[in-house]
Amino acid sequence: MFTHYDRAHIAQLCEQAQLLQRALEHYTDIFDIKRAIVHTHLLKPEWLVEYFGSLSVDDSLECLKAMLTANLRQNLQICVQIAGKYHEQLGTTKLIELFESFKSFEGLFYFLGSIVNFSQESEVHFRYIQAACKTGQIKEVERICRESSCYDPERVKNFLKEAKLADQLPLIIVCDRFNFVHDLVMYLYKNNLQKYIEIYVQKVNPSRLPAVVGGLLDVDCAEDIVKNLILTVRGQFSTDELVEEVEKRNRLKLLMPWLEVEFTRELTNLLLTTLLLRFTLIATIILRGS
Repeated sequence: MFTHYDRAHIAQLCEQAQLLQRALEHYTDIFDIKRAIVHTHLLKPEWLVEYFGSLSVDDSLECLKAMLTANLRQNLQICVQIAGKYHEQLGTTKLIELFESFKSFEGLFYFLGSIVNFSQESEVHFRYIQAACKTGQIKEVERICRESSCYDPERVKNFLKEAKLADQLPLIIVCDRFNFVHDLVMYLYKNNLQKYIEIYVQKVNPSRLPAVVGGLLDVDCAEDIVKNLILTVRGQFSTDELVEEVEKRNRLKLLMPWLEVEFTRELTNLLLTTLLLRFTLIATIILRGS
């Protein structure tokens, strides 16, 4: 085995012959490495990923930048693989900044997607939500908002409000999980997104109806809209809480249509205390209205 020879000269000969793997195995100067490494179509992906394990942190970041600069579309996938494999050594923040510097939200999405399920870093989860929104991966935004316990709820809520997504379900999930119901109602109502208020209490979490009603009353929503919303919710919610929300705003009368409907239904499964509460409420309404 020959060990004493002009490695730089042999590397140049290999590069000229387009034997780039052999050239990179011999090059030691970062400028030579960057010149050769950008031609990823001439290198085996598996070998290239492993090759980065022999580079220093600074050289690795320089090479990734050179690859993305030379041909973003061609080299993005392999750069994502390398970033995912060596993110602990290279630094997640630096890799995020690298992809952002090229405005490659696709690269950022796939890179962070490879580590987000194993990461406890709040920044990773937040940046992944951002990238998923930018690339239209709304189902993935919903999943992370629903399952992750690592992101800052206030920060994500504010970002989703500013993002103005066509689908408001991610925002609904965050606000429901972290008790931002009043903020949610105000945002949806003021942006003419009332249909999502209906979706929230009808399909996502009917138990939040009392808080939603309170929020709607606070933004001076028309009483007919509030009455109809209450009538359309068929899930479980606290009658006590609903009464409390409307009573402290002096709007008890708007519950009358709902009470009338409730009394026409079978009462066999209702708790006695709920029945007594309804009778008491009706009496209160009559006395106040007289």
